Amino acid sequence: MAEAYIEKQLANARGDDEDVWKEVQTLHNRKLWHQLSVKITEMLSSDLFASGGMVELHDSFIVHFYDRINLQTYAKMCLTVATQYESPHDALAFFEQCLERVSGDALARVCIISAMAELHLLLNQTDVTKAKLKEAEALLEEQAGVTEMHANFYRVAAEYYKNQGVYHEFYTNALRYLGCIELDTLGPEQQVQRAFDLALAAILGKGVYNFGELLAHPILESLRSTSKEWLIDLLYAFNSGDLAKFEFLQPQWGSDPDLKANESVMQEKIRLLALMEMVFRAPANNRRLAFDAIGDATKTPVDQVEMLVMKALSLGLVRGSLDEVDSVAVLTWVQPRVLSQQQVEAMATRFNAWTATVDQTASAMETRAPELYAL
Repeated sequence: MAEAYIEKQLANARGDDEDVWKEVQTLHNRKLWHQLSVKITEMLSSDLFASGGMVELHDSFIVHFYDRINLQTYAKMCLTVATQYESPHDALAFFEQCLERVSGDALARVCIISAMAELHLLLNQTDVTKAKLKEAEALLEEQAGVTEMHANFYRVAAEYYKNQGVYHEFYTNALRYLGCIELDTLGPEQQVQRAFDLALAAILGKGVYNFGELLAHPILESLRSTSKEWLIDLLYAFNSGDLAKFEFLQPQWGSDPDLKANESVMQEKIRLLALMEMVFRAPANNRRLAFDAIGDATKTPVDQVEMLVMKALSLGLVRGSLDEVDSVAVLTWVQPRVLSQQQVEAMATRFNAWTATVDQTASAMETRAPELYAL
């Protein structure tokens, strides 16, 4: 029973540990379940169980009142307890029991199912991992908003897609995971690794043409003063379609095996981004872009410009039409992106120019056609 477990711990406790167990006993006897759950959570993250004992704590104590505390809190306790099982198979059996206990709370179930998916991934059971993630995702789609319970799902999903080499899905889930946590909960080395993985996924990910969200995220600062700091410059080069900077950084990215092996993918992506930047910077009333001008801006042979624009149109990066007779692309729209500070400044400059044009037009109308303003 729970009381017997506490008495056993008190009999063996010394110093500050004895005070901890006395507080636990008091909270349990007074049936202060919320306060007790907070205390147990605190204990699980302390050094008290560093050498073991979490499994016994759960089986001999927590399990007797789990249904009287918040089930999401209980699910998080289970995640910590599972780290002290000797094998992934034992941990999975434990999670099966926990899953039954939290059946009444969808988010708690997501937490446990995601942890199970992670263990299956560790066992290289990728098909089961995928199935578990789909099960958890279906539950999340029924929930409103984003909570800390989403974090575990996004983290495991990111690891799964990283394992499978699906860069764009990894990128999406890894960014969502970072949006669910406080960055300082990750150690310095973890931050550097996540920033590195995200940068590579953004550059190589199929369908990833928006770098603004990553560039604005403080995770990238962890790469400063490291051997991978050049990745930040490379991301900015892609974000603005800066081919000259991309070529200047070739000695750095050429030393990375993943980037070097996907050089052709990178070349195509940065040319598409250079086209998007060209359309973005063009005046809204003058977006008839000659093939030779596009070729110069994207460093693409003129005879390949048409294919480049058609690729951008098919991907939904731009909208418009091609005039093959006059060798002109009429592009009326460019996919919205999270803008960098430099791009926002460029937009502000164009807005000021547009305002000045409107003022000049209004002034001309007042001077030359006053009858238009007559009542």
